[in-house]
Amino acid sequence: MSVDGGIGRLVAYAEKYLELSPRDAVYATNRLLDALGRTAYTAEETGEPPELPDAILREIFAALDEAGVPYDAATLGEKLMDAVCMRPSEFEARFASQMQASPAQATAWAYDYAVHSNYVKKSAVAKNLKWTAENGLEITINLSKPEKNNKDLQKQLTTVSTDYPKCTICRENEGYERAGFSRRNMRTVSLTLGGEPWFWQYSPYAYFNEHGIAVSCRHTPMKLDGGTVEKLFDFTDLFPHYFIGNNAPLPRAGGSILMHDHFQGGNAVLPMQRAGVRAKLHSAAHPSAEVSLIDWYNTALRLEGTRSEVAALAADIVAAWRTYECAEAEILPFTGETPHSTASCIARKTAKGYRLEIILRNNRTNERHPDGIFHAHREYHAIKSESIGLIEAMGLFVLPARLKRQLADVRATLAGEKSALDEGNEIFAPILEKLLARYGADAAHAEEIVKREVEETCANILGNTAVFKRDKTGDRALAEFLSQAGLEISGGTL
Repeated sequence: MSVDGGIGRLVAYAEKYLELSPRDAVYATNRLLDALGRTAYTAEETGEPPELPDAILREIFAALDEAGVPYDAATLGEKLMDAVCMRPSEFEARFASQMQASPAQATAWAYDYAVHSNYVKKSAVAKNLKWTAENGLEITINLSKPEKNNKDLQKQLTTVSTDYPKCTICRENEGYERAGFSRRNMRTVSLTLGGEPWFWQYSPYAYFNEHGIAVSCRHTPMKLDGGTVEKLFDFTDLFPHYFIGNNAPLPRAGGSILMHDHFQGGNAVLPMQRAGVRAKLHSAAHPSAEVSLIDWYNTALRLEGTRSEVAALAADIVAAWRTYECAEAEILPFTGETPHSTASCIARKTAKGYRLEIILRNNRTNERHPDGIFHAHREYHAIKSESIGLIEAMGLFVLPARLKRQLADVRATLAGEKSALDEGNEIFAPILEKLLARYGADAAHAEEIVKREVEETCANILGNTAVFKRDKTGDRALAEFLSQAGLEISGGTL
């Protein structure tokens, strides 16, 4: 493979998958030459393009290696793909034409374009280890992204950026590139949510089908206010086949990008959304809304009905939660003026109207739990120490890539293939000791035993995040909170 051959094949690929007009083939070729710092080109036979551009990019990189040309593969790869993609305005116009047929057709087209433009890293995502646990959780060992640190996330709220763009999800990233970071081939769709300018983009490392984020065009911190639910419902009006939700906007209880208001969603049904009902509830103030306590690991409510009634009831519940206090259950809403209680709200359309699920969150710390009373406790940090954001609170766990190596070491030691854990994996010693005490050295079932341990740990972590535990103290406090929120139990028991 020569560089010129790779250029020709990438243009042919773009004609087939990225709607590059044959009229623009020469222009695209010249843009590729510019991206590669070349001024001469000799056309070669292209052959049938592959379904994804990875192989073409690898062959171009191999030719550059052979010629001794230095480059950054990630940055150059996005620059080459950008050269053969639609301009952002063309992409948005094409999306609008697809919307005339149906929202589902439009998003399917846009997601397919993001995959074929290599913005969504389908090949990288395919390497992730995934399975559905017996306890209903979905678990992924993410081999694509580094583990985040809660202390770094805390700093985001007190750091004012003067950079351009101000953060990694600002719209100014569309087409942007700097050392070690590139969004050259990102394409977005304009939205109006709550009367404000927002936009939609897909996640490069998708956790589920058509996973993306809706982002405010203003670089303003994440918040949960009176307009949040209205914005979520505006989104579901546009895309009724998608769910959309806000991360809890506080460190330790929320997501990884707290400095910029955004939502997450996509074309999927996550485990919490499939969960049954623990107790039916009734609101005298909003009698036509269907309300229930979800039978789920953490504390979550489900509301369903007309848009106005669900939004009004949600506002009552969130307001009650922000001031609810129960020292016995370790729930305090404030330390001084610092708030601790917040929520994630998840919206979607159903046959009954508008559905909103509310996950109650609190980010207090104490001496026993310096990382968070309602965060993953220390005994589980070997598996997961990052914040439990929206997606994981809904039952889709995204675990760090290090676990592939570390769990293999635990499995081998449990199976008796080695006498001790590798150096650096001592954090897993308590887990190994527990498994050996419970099962003994079990070569035949070691892999399954380790897998079940991960599943159990994820369930326990969600239990850690539950603000109302499933015990006498938690149930008593939950009943008190429901009463303060204007809700009474109409079916089932706590």
